[in-house]
Amino acid sequence: MPRLWSVSGPWLHVLPRTAVGVLADFLPPAGATYVGRLDGAKMADADGVFEQFWDQFKFPDYFGWNWRALSDCLRDLHWTRADRYLVVIENSSSLLSGVPEDLAGFLSVLKEVVEHWRNPHMKPGGVAIPFTVLLLCEPDQARPLRAALTRMESETKLPTE
Repeated sequence: MPRLWSVSGPWLHVLPRTAVGVLADFLPPAGATYVGRLDGAKMADADGVFEQFWDQFKFPDYFGWNWRALSDCLRDLHWTRADRYLVVIENSSSLLSGVPEDLAGFLSVLKEVVEHWRNPHMKPGGVAIPFTVLLLCEPDQARPLRAALTRMESETKLPTE
């Protein structure tokens, strides 16, 4: 089972929607957990990505609707304080399907955000905060999606599970 709540384990997980595990493996430890559930089918392009994050993470009105602004807002989140964050992207095989060349950049933004939260410097109490991304897909799409992410990892140095 994935280690969703670790600050030292993988930050990106791909699971088929039918993944079966012990419920306790998926439950967060005690404390405030913020979960943003996004729909990859509505994220076929950058505007869809920005809209899903803006809506689910309650971004402020000054959000700039670009990749840098996405990174900035996800590294701030003072309006949704939590002990851990989880981004769940359902229908992840549709993610940026209209502009697949943007996928590596999007994942780089998420990796930057994860590294920011994992760094205990300037965090409340000097404690690192888990920020995890879970990509959900149909069972027959999990293997191809993992393979695509592995290829992307070797090209862009993105760590994946």
